[in-house]
Amino acid sequence: MKLILASTQDPAALNIVACLLELYDFEKYHTLPNAYICGNVLLVRVAHEVTQITTPPFDADEVIVASRHASKAGRASLTVHVPGELERQEFAVASPPTIKSALQELVSARDEFGLPHEVSLEATHHGPTKLDVPITFVEIGSTPDEWQNKKAGEAVARAIMVAATSPAKCTNAVGFGGPHYAPRHTEITLHTGVAVGHILPKYSSFDEKLIERAILCTSGGVKLLVMDWKGMSREQRMFCQRIAAGLGVRAARAGKILSEEKI
Repeated sequence: MKLILASTQDPAALNIVACLLELYDFEKYHTLPNAYICGNVLLVRVAHEVTQITTPPFDADEVIVASRHASKAGRASLTVHVPGELERQEFAVASPPTIKSALQELVSARDEFGLPHEVSLEATHHGPTKLDVPITFVEIGSTPDEWQNKKAGEAVARAIMVAATSPAKCTNAVGFGGPHYAPRHTEITLHTGVAVGHILPKYSSFDEKLIERAILCTSGGVKLLVMDWKGMSREQRMFCQRIAAGLGVRAARAGKILSEEKI
């Protein structure tokens, strides 16, 4: 069972839930309050912020969160990311196939609706980190007006359902370097057979334990470390290459992956 979580305190989540109920054949789920089911997908509204949960309200194989994204820049955006608190070296479990499917559908819906929103991955950030199943946030940003934009809500609703029912076939990767919105890792996930889950941006403090934790907290294992080469310090590059060699994982520059595998 795939579980969609949405907080009743989150205006973007309420928008997305309304679109899910309108677009798909969800029915009331009798054993849980504020719950709906559509095939193998369960939609549950919770009264608290999802970032605070330690256990899901249902025993699911995977969790996808409908959420808002906020930023000081206030730009219109549709984003996907895995939770994790890098400063504490705590990671949720990433599902790169889910992330890839959601990201690709966001682009498709954005283009179909003519929305001005930028679509991107985000670096790993915030909680929850205690779940033992994969969790992915799919978000509308970045202002109250955008959170309530019906077409943006429909785009995210579509992305969530595609990700929940048709996860992509891909090579799992962890991303390193670059800024928070990870343009190189976004491009790779959209346009190659690689899907980037956790992303450790340049502003994070790399060490061996952090890299190993990101790899271990990826469902299905990791075959590739994607390095935004120009968006990394020399020390960060060396860390990644050394850890990759020790674990028998390929480490490659983002530019090389794009030139070799772009589809």
